[in-house]
Amino acid sequence: YFNMFYTVSIMFYGNYFFAEPDFSENKVYMFNYESMLLSGLPEKGLARAGIRIKSKVEISGIGPKLCLIRIHSIEAAEYNGVWPTSSFSRSLKLTQVLTGQLSNPIKFEYSNGHVGNLMAPDSVSDDGLNIYRGILNALELSIKKMQHSYSLQEAGIGGICNTTYAIQENKRANLVYVTKSKDLNSCEEKVEMVTGSAYTQPCRTCQQRNKNSRATATYNYKIKYTRNEAVITQADVEEIHQFAPFNEITGGNAIVEARQKLSLTDVQKHMAEVPPKEFQNRGSLQYQFGSELLQLPVHLFRIKNVESQIEESLQDLVETTSEQLPSDAPAKALKLMHLFRAANEENYESVWKQFSSRPAYRRYILDIIPAVASHRALRFLRHKMERQELTNWEAAQTVLVALHSSTPTRDVMEEATLIVKKHCPRSSTVLGKVCHLSYASLCHKQCSSSDSCSECLQLLHGFAGEALSKSNTEEISLALKALGNVGHPASIKHIKKFLPGYTASASDLPRKVHATAVMALKNIGMKDPKMVQAITLEIFLNHKIDPRVRMLAAVVLLETKPGLPILMTLADAVLKEPSMQVASFIYSYLRALGRSTAPDLQVMASACRMAVRVLSPKFDRSGYQFSKVFRFSMFKELLMSGLAAKYLVLNNAGSLIPKMAMSQLRTHFLGRVADPLEVGITVEGLQEMFAKGYSPDRNWEADYDFKEILKTLSDWKAFSSDKPFASGYLKMFGQELFFGGLDKNAIQNALQAWYGPDEKNPSIRRIISSLQSGVGRQWTKALLSSEIRRIVPTCTGFPTETSFYYSSITKVAGNVQAQITPSPKSDFRLTELLNANIRLRSKMSLSIAKEMTFVMGINTHMVQAGLEAHTKMNAHVPVNVIATVHMKEKNIKIEIPPCKDETNIITVRSKTFAITRNIGDLAASKMTPVLLPEAVPDIMKMSFDSDSASGETDNIRDRQSAEDVSSRNSFAFGQSSSRKEPFVQSMCSNASTFGFQVCIERKSIHAAFIKNVPLYYLVGEHALRMSFKPVYTEAPIEKIQVTIQAGDQAPTRMVRLVTFEDPETQVSSTKAAIKRVKKILDDTDDQGTRKSRGSSSSASSTSGSAESAMSSPSSSDSDNRASQGGTQINLKTRRSKAKGKKFYPFGDCSSSSSSSSSGSSSSSSSSSSSKSSSSSSSSSSSGSSSSKSSSSSSKSSSSSSSSSSSSKSSGSNSSSSSKSGRSSRKSSSSNSSSSSSKASGIKLKAKKQSKTTSFPRASAAGRERSVREQKHKTQSSSSSSRSTSSGTSSSSESVDVARRHSKYDRQAEPKYVKSQFNSRSSYDVSTEWEYHLPKVYRLHFRSAHIHWHPDRKISSSSSSSSSESGSSHSNSSSSGGSSSRSSRPSGSSSHRHGENAGRSSRRSHVSHGSSLTCERNFLGDVIPPGITIVAQAVRSDNRNQGYQATTYVRSDAAKVDVQLVVVQLAETNWKACADAVILPLKAQARLRWGKECRDYRIAAMATTGQLARKPAVQLKVQWGNLPSWIKKTSMAFMQYVPGAALMLGFSEAHQRNPSHEFIVRAAATSPRTIDTVIKAPGVTLYYQALRMPFTLPLGPSPTYETRDITAWNLLPEIALQITQEDQSTCEVSEGDFKTFDHVSRTYSFNKSCNLIVAQDCTEHPKFIITTRKVDPQSFSREVHINTTSVNITICPAANSSLLVACNEEPVLSPSGVSEYEKDNVKIYKNGTTVIVEAPTQGLKNVTFDGVILKVTVASWMRGKTCGVCGNNDREKHNELLMPNHKLAHSCSAFVHSWVLLEETCSGGCKLQRSYVKLNRNPTIDGEESTCYSVDPVLKCMKDCTPIEKTSVKVGFHCFPKDTAVRLPEWQRSSDKKSASEDVVESVDADIDCTCTGDCS
Repeated sequence: YFNMFYTVSIMFYGNYFFAEPDFSENKVYMFNYESMLLSGLPEKGLARAGIRIKSKVEISGIGPKLCLIRIHSIEAAEYNGVWPTSSFSRSLKLTQVLTGQLSNPIKFEYSNGHVGNLMAPDSVSDDGLNIYRGILNALELSIKKMQHSYSLQEAGIGGICNTTYAIQENKRANLVYVTKSKDLNSCEEKVEMVTGSAYTQPCRTCQQRNKNSRATATYNYKIKYTRNEAVITQADVEEIHQFAPFNEITGGNAIVEARQKLSLTDVQKHMAEVPPKEFQNRGSLQYQFGSELLQLPVHLFRIKNVESQIEESLQDLVETTSEQLPSDAPAKALKLMHLFRAANEENYESVWKQFSSRPAYRRYILDIIPAVASHRALRFLRHKMERQELTNWEAAQTVLVALHSSTPTRDVMEEATLIVKKHCPRSSTVLGKVCHLSYASLCHKQCSSSDSCSECLQLLHGFAGEALSKSNTEEISLALKALGNVGHPASIKHIKKFLPGYTASASDLPRKVHATAVMALKNIGMKDPKMVQAITLEIFLNHKIDPRVRMLAAVVLLETKPGLPILMTLADAVLKEPSMQVASFIYSYLRALGRSTAPDLQVMASACRMAVRVLSPKFDRSGYQFSKVFRFSMFKELLMSGLAAKYLVLNNAGSLIPKMAMSQLRTHFLGRVADPLEVGITVEGLQEMFAKGYSPDRNWEADYDFKEILKTLSDWKAFSSDKPFASGYLKMFGQELFFGGLDKNAIQNALQAWYGPDEKNPSIRRIISSLQSGVGRQWTKALLSSEIRRIVPTCTGFPTETSFYYSSITKVAGNVQAQITPSPKSDFRLTELLNANIRLRSKMSLSIAKEMTFVMGINTHMVQAGLEAHTKMNAHVPVNVIATVHMKEKNIKIEIPPCKDETNIITVRSKTFAITRNIGDLAASKMTPVLLPEAVPDIMKMSFDSDSASGETDNIRDRQSAEDVSSRNSFAFGQSSSRKEPFVQSMCSNASTFGFQVCIERKSIHAAFIKNVPLYYLVGEHALRMSFKPVYTEAPIEKIQVTIQAGDQAPTRMVRLVTFEDPETQVSSTKAAIKRVKKILDDTDDQGTRKSRGSSSSASSTSGSAESAMSSPSSSDSDNRASQGGTQINLKTRRSKAKGKKFYPFGDCSSSSSSSSSGSSSSSSSSSSSKSSSSSSSSSSSGSSSSKSSSSSSKSSSSSSSSSSSSKSSGSNSSSSSKSGRSSRKSSSSNSSSSSSKASGIKLKAKKQSKTTSFPRASAAGRERSVREQKHKTQSSSSSSRSTSSGTSSSSESVDVARRHSKYDRQAEPKYVKSQFNSRSSYDVSTEWEYHLPKVYRLHFRSAHIHWHPDRKISSSSSSSSSESGSSHSNSSSSGGSSSRSSRPSGSSSHRHGENAGRSSRRSHVSHGSSLTCERNFLGDVIPPGITIVAQAVRSDNRNQGYQATTYVRSDAAKVDVQLVVVQLAETNWKACADAVILPLKAQARLRWGKECRDYRIAAMATTGQLARKPAVQLKVQWGNLPSWIKKTSMAFMQYVPGAALMLGFSEAHQRNPSHEFIVRAAATSPRTIDTVIKAPGVTLYYQALRMPFTLPLGPSPTYETRDITAWNLLPEIALQITQEDQSTCEVSEGDFKTFDHVSRTYSFNKSCNLIVAQDCTEHPKFIITTRKVDPQSFSREVHINTTSVNITICPAANSSLLVACNEEPVLSPSGVSEYEKDNVKIYKNGTTVIVEAPTQGLKNVTFDGVILKVTVASWMRGKTCGVCGNNDREKHNELLMPNHKLAHSCSAFVHSWVLLEETCSGGCKLQRSYVKLNRNPTIDGEESTCYSVDPVLKCMKDCTPIEKTSVKVGFHCFPKDTAVRLPEWQRSSDKKSASEDVVESVDADIDCTCTGDCS
């Protein structure tokens, strides 16, 4: 029957077998078991590490569903070597350790292929039990009948994970093959332990794109079944864990491979014996964490006696770090921490007793115990705090570290709560703040890891409630910041109590509390964004709340990553926003976020871009005074990591110093987001404090009481006063660590110490006396900055761990001693030190040792195997200096000992190892470098095997390959980027003069040649070292001494006299040179060109060294040929001439003034077209010779001239620019002798003609010339003048100069102007004569000149030139254009100042001024040095060795000359020369060095001028020969320039720029924008309308005309301009007024009441300015200026002059003094205008001329004024603020509110304020109502009748008619202030009255 049934069932069920695998009772199943675990990089040829365990496993059924498993014959082996060539090596000791762990068998439940609970004796450790779990995990099977493939969630060692089965059957053999695959990433109850990353947030979008860790396992089973049972005969498991720190596809990854093999060898029928031990239930198949949590993965050692080991280790650590810090110090500190983790409290106590009295030991104990991060450590600290064995400072440090490192278990939370409740003061002490904030961070961790964090929240909520009830702002801030750290949504309802607009009491809290409460929502927004968005949006939209709080609300709102609807709501609100501060802030924030590239911000960034499109037309131009957000971010896909930095500036009244600034750093890495650092600073009232210096609070009311006056205003309120205050906070990883502030007292104490005491100042005195006696300190700090671990189980039962440790030890040691003579007395001030002689001896050293360790692999207390990457950094900076300072004698001397031994300043080493360690045999632990280059097969070296049978060739081949292998050479050809040989670089900069050299050595070998991915670049070995090494010198150096001497004594310190010898002997005579040049010129000047010579003006050289006489031919054809020939010959002349030239260090007499360069138009002058020569003489006005040869035929030359004006001269036109602001325009141009074409009017016909004829040819010649001369550019061109005779000569200049003449002539032909620019461009211009303006980078820069008025006294004109396409300068000497000789005798001022020696040690320098003289030679011949610096190595044989630098400065009103010469003290001819000339509108500097300053040079020149008629400035840098390292560096730098420029918004243009020149031009296109052009070799960049942070000084009259700008005051002038912009001026005249914020209103109050024009509106007003009409008939009015110290009255006198009285005494009598000063108040007259200055009161000046009153307040009064002039906060929406801070409804109501009334009518003001009733009864809410005004209106006094009225708009509050109060009651009631305005109506107000009798 059974057989029949079986057959039927087989037919039914087909291939499906019944029995699930099982172990029968009374049978013993013998298996061979092998497991292996390897970690490393997947590529072959790299080292890996791991273990293998072979053993016999016996499983026997001992009862229903109960089995026993026993392991024996264990054999363990370790793998450590190159994969796959190395082999496992057996480890007997590890075998013994494992055998000990696994000696006891265990029981387990097993039925239907499922493993149930495990039972084991207590003696089996968790680690041993996990190995059993690994074996049993292979037996877990979920076989479903009837299904071939299916997926399900299956339990296993790593949790309940997604599993897929595939089943195949071999019926004949009765075998079933089962394959199951597990995805270990998608598990329900995943077993993993992650610590150390609680303060980071997961980045979900990053993790969707890229998983950093993945794991999967595949199981293959072979199951043999018989009729009634199934047995697993074989199981193979392969599990892979992959870790990819960067992009998992392109970034490289590391892997851990685990394999298991279980194969059935035998089944025996007998009963297994069960040991008679007690078996406990030890949980299920799921892995349980054991020893690996306590075992640090970075080292392995045995703990026998923990206390003695701690003592030993502590002593070792203290001893090794007593001198310098060795690189293994952090590792020793980690070992000590490990021991402390294994110890208990008794051990702690005994160690503390033994060592706490010894400072070095005590410091280490207090650094390391907090890092233990267990409840035992916390309890130990609590006991110490209880017994007060720790100072407050120590307690704060230890609590901070302990609470931040701890994991919030229940025990830890209990201890922490006790510490906070009992030992943390609630006050704002450092300990109190640190304690509460750190506790909140611990609470945050608890809330993140589990749901039950109600206890700690309750404690903090209670603290906040108490603080609120006490209304103690310090405690409220602390409580709110603590709630912000926790970031739990349950805190929202508590925080709301402090937010404005949510509770009535909250709005009375200070603004600081509101800001803190808003910021506390930031962390909550990550957990509950919807709720936080609702609150912050509501705060932002409420205009009544302070702008700064609203901006912070917007910051918090945007941190929650809101969607498009909220962002568009925000944008819409900004469009209606009255405050520019808020609008600018939000706009710049949205714009910055729109540029973000991080994956988690993509959605929000695109929404922000949409919002910005709505806003950009309105807000693109807000200035620096407004709040802004700057954000820089980048995200690299390859690394899947990014960095963002944000800087927020919150300003309120547009002052120079912002009120609040915050900066934040954010990183994306490993799929998480962290904010490593955030710093915020708030500053109040500091600008005012700096402006006024130190003035202690005096009794304000003593001198003059403004409060009485202000009572007459309706309901005057002071602005909330800004106490001088600076506060800041520090956050790391989103958790606030500390916050604190400097209040007024602290700041005043500091100022007091500086300015001298009102009473004795003990602290400074104490510091100085301790310095005199000598201070010696030593401080060390050990810190485990991060410990991040991730542990997951593998199928073998061993855990695999990925962890990162970062620990550091810092040590500062030093002693300082000071000798001060004369010794300071007890009542000294700090300023007295400026006259003392001080000698400081200091010997200090700063040492830092850091170690970062990354570990991946197995880590248990028995065995460690895996990858370990160590990076060690050591820094040691010794400072050993003796400094002597004689302040009076202006002398500083510094002595440094010589370098005797090699000193490593900084060493960084990084290496990756494969390591194996086991506890049984620690001596055998092995570390193999992961990268052994020889282990990687090199395809380049493999020899080709031919199939030849010849033995001879075989021999050859063998020998060859053997040689190849032995030589181990790298690739045969070239340096490949993927190289295997180490990259070694060593650079030393040798300062042998001082006996030392600085060396930087780099060594690097990485695995990227195997696979070019980022991770492989890190793997290998890298080292960097920077060190000081001694250099051998003939005589030993005793010390290095640096002396700096300024003032009169400077010459006395000179060791070596600075002179300049001529290095070359053969000086050829000047005359010979002239002859040679003449000959050359005559040779090239034939072909009939000499005929027109008479009409051409000759340009001759200044000192006659070379006369270049040229003529302008009519035929432009011959001219081209001539020019080419001439140039070549001329260059030869220059070269030969340069050799025999006498050397002048700072200029050269023999240089020709007109040496022009690189293809610019020649220095010869051709006669330009002129209709009448008279215009030339008129233009060359007063005094100097006028053009002699201006009588050429205008017709013939007109075509020549206009053709040449279009020549491609790259702009050497020499414009006559004014240096001193007084230069004249003697002739139209230095080059051209006739008058300008604009003055004389070239006909358009001529232009057309030139366009058709000579244009292309001219430009071709120019281009050819420029190319040719480019080659010779680097040669010295100082001697001969470049003479290029060409018809494309300089009449373009003449045209040009004329255009400059009529700079202000706005009727100039626009068409002509356009083409003018083009003719300078470096393109072929003929294509560009259309009528459109060219690109900004093609415009021609024209240097400055001044529009001449003929009545001015004229000095000789200085001419300068500037160039367009960068290359040319004509150093023209023309002060009159025709012949430069004729201008010499004119004795021009610039000669007297020696304005310009021809500066031409190399080609073409721009001359600054009129004719070059020899005066600008070495200033040392004329004046003594200003400063001498001698750096000297003092040798034992007393020979001079070192350097000396001397500085010479000569200045006067017109210019400043500075020269610096550096020479060696030994008599050598190496020198470095730097010189600079600063003129009013130009500055120039050069640096040359080498043999007699000749080998290398760089020159820079800055000029002001015009670009396309816009004021512009140009900086030009040129260089000749340069050292190779500078070239290399700049080439490398230039590679990054285009990219960086693109990021900054520049555009690139393609132009051929000169190779030795760099030009930057900026032209102001509006007061707030500039066009910028940068021309460098190989790249032209330009930016149009670049925003400037401040307004440019572009007035209608240039500053240099109105004010005498000298070289000295140029920079102060610019600074003054910027600060002046920050001051505000208000104007009040007869019929209108203009407020500080530039809002103009037309309204006059001309009656005899005083009107407050402007007043200080703070709590203690410092000034009030009022004005009143004196006499209703006339326009005259009087002004009262009342300050705290004086009252000034200005009133009109009969003769229309002004009388001034100060404190009722007349001053400034018409006949007497014109200036009066009292109590920092200055009064003086300028013509008829009276000016009052009271800067300390905040009044910059008040000017009054009888009609117009102007008030200018200091910049620190921003936002602090009120009155008719407004509140001066740069906001225009709130100008009509009345005294009660409400906005008036009309201008008249506003002015009336600031009228000062008098108590009686006898004073002339007969008005009073009264509330009025509306004369109609409007219907409100359906009821007829009676309405009364909310604000009073001006009415006549009793017994007076109005004679003039005006209408004002006032708000009315309405009552239902029946219940309405009467008007007198309303006047008395106090509800008026808070009453709502129901209607706004116009009513009549009286403004003039007539009174009868004695009006009261």
